[in-house]
Amino acid sequence: MSAYKIVLTAGFAMFSMFFGSGNLVFPLLIGFQSLNHYSYAILGLLVTAVCVPFLGLLGIIQFQGDRKAYFSSLGPIVSFSLVFLMLTLIGPFGVMPRCITVAFGGLAILSPSLPFWAFSFGFCLLLGALIWQRNKIVSIIGLCLTPFKLGSIIFLIIFGLWYGPDVMPSTQTSTQSFWLGVSQGYQTMDLIAAFFFATTIYEYLQLRLKQAGQQNPSVPQLFRWGLSASLVGAFLLSIVYVGFTLLGAKYASHLQTTPPESMLVEIANQALGVYAMPVVAFTLAISCLATATVLATLFVDFLQQDISRNRLSRPQSIVITLALTFGMSLLGFKTICQFLGTILEWIYPLLVVYAVIQILRKSFCQKTVAS
Repeated sequence: MSAYKIVLTAGFAMFSMFFGSGNLVFPLLIGFQSLNHYSYAILGLLVTAVCVPFLGLLGIIQFQGDRKAYFSSLGPIVSFSLVFLMLTLIGPFGVMPRCITVAFGGLAILSPSLPFWAFSFGFCLLLGALIWQRNKIVSIIGLCLTPFKLGSIIFLIIFGLWYGPDVMPSTQTSTQSFWLGVSQGYQTMDLIAAFFFATTIYEYLQLRLKQAGQQNPSVPQLFRWGLSASLVGAFLLSIVYVGFTLLGAKYASHLQTTPPESMLVEIANQALGVYAMPVVAFTLAISCLATATVLATLFVDFLQQDISRNRLSRPQSIVITLALTFGMSLLGFKTICQFLGTILEWIYPLLVVYAVIQILRKSFCQKTVAS
């Protein structure tokens, strides 16, 4: 595989990993609430939902994909507790069930009679099939799921903005809109996810470099490849975030009674007509499935290796993870977001500070060794 293809595949995988349930909802909400001050809200969103998460991702790559080493300065007890809390939030007690509710939010408009419990159960079964073979995850997401998802999203953004009505004036100030973007960017939880996605990306890059004939790729070399892939992922995320925020602002008058998880499908209906709704609904499901695939793998590995100390087999860990996810999903999108929001208000700013400190500390150590 050529270097160009490796970087693109990893970058597409990063985009697809990050762009899950919250990323499909919160940019639309930001546009919906900020209206003609959307540019300030976009700036705040890009800070916390693009720049900050990729700082965490690159920081883990600097530690050779070892999250234990990355958090080791906190001490073993605090480090383990923090990792457990974060994996729980992005795993079966937070983002994974939220992925199911968002995927259902789009499909429910097409099939109102579809029971949520049946959809959630089927989603979990499909998720289990995807994570059964761990070493196929990046290739499946980067080469198969992302091109379809990205193409559908870009198509909707272009035509939605072209045919969208004028943006209404906002009662918020520009400063309020900026901080709205910052706070809603926290809700995407991408920094927390980055701490764990980085290990998957690091292992993928390391494997591909070895297959390309470099048996012992250095950490700086892997960091450069990771940086290149991160720029690809960050660029794609930024484009979609800007487009989604603009869509939320333009179609705000049509979204007054629409649940957040169904906004994208309603925008497709207004912009492109009823025939576009199935495509967008399917795109929602694919986006959520791609993110849930990686999150499920992370929690399964942690449950099997760190919590049970390999007393549980991988199949048993998968069943437990999906059973917890299914049960939590029955609470619904709003309840899950309220649960997550309460915790994120205090943990997220601390993680941002820690991410910056770790990158600066590691960079300083490398320069000292080099000199």
